[in-house]
Amino acid sequence: MSVLRSRSHERFCREYVRDLDGKAAAIRAGYTAGSHIGDTVTRLLKDPRIQRRIAELQVPIAKEARAEAEADWVVAQLVRIARADPRKFFHADGTPKKVHELGDDEAAALSAFEPSGDAGKVIDRLKVLELLGRHFGLWPQKPPSPQDTNPFEGMSLDDIRRVRDRVGRILGRTGGDLGGSAPPGRAR
Repeated sequence: MSVLRSRSHERFCREYVRDLDGKAAAIRAGYTAGSHIGDTVTRLLKDPRIQRRIAELQVPIAKEARAEAEADWVVAQLVRIARADPRKFFHADGTPKKVHELGDDEAAALSAFEPSGDAGKVIDRLKVLELLGRHFGLWPQKPPSPQDTNPFEGMSLDDIRRVRDRVGRILGRTGGDLGGSAPPGRAR
C-alpha cells in the first residue's frame, strides 16, 4: 500500500503514528476540534485502509526502536563488565571461585572459563572502558599530525606552481635552495 488518496486521511495516519493520540492527530490533520471529534477518530480508526496505512507507517518506527534498544543493551552490557569487581572472583581465603559462584556482573566479564568450572579469562576491562568512553564522547578525536596534512590540498596545479615559484624567488634572495624544486627541463 502507499499514500492514501484522501490527503486528510493520509495526514491523520502520519499524525497518529507520532504519538498514537487519535484526537490530537485528528486536530493536527485539520479535522474540526469539537464535540464530535471522538466520533470522527473512531470512524477513521475503523477504516481498514487507514488501519493498513497506520501499520505500514509503524514498520520503520518499530525497526528504529528495536535498533535503539539493541544499542542500549550493548551499552548496558559494557557497563556491567566495566563495573565488575575483580575481588569478587575470589573467596575470602584467596582461592578462585567457580563460575557458578560468581555474581551476574562478574560472570558477564568472563570471556572464557575452564571445563572444570573454574573462572578463566576475563574480558579486557581497559578495552571495555575505551569503548564506553568513545560511545559517550568523553575524549575528542586527535587532530591530524602535521605529517598527515597536505598544505596544497584543494589547490590547482597552477596555484601550486605559483607558490613554488614565489618561495623560490624568496629563497633565491636569501641564498637558500629549494633542493630539486626546479621543474624538469629547466636549469636552476
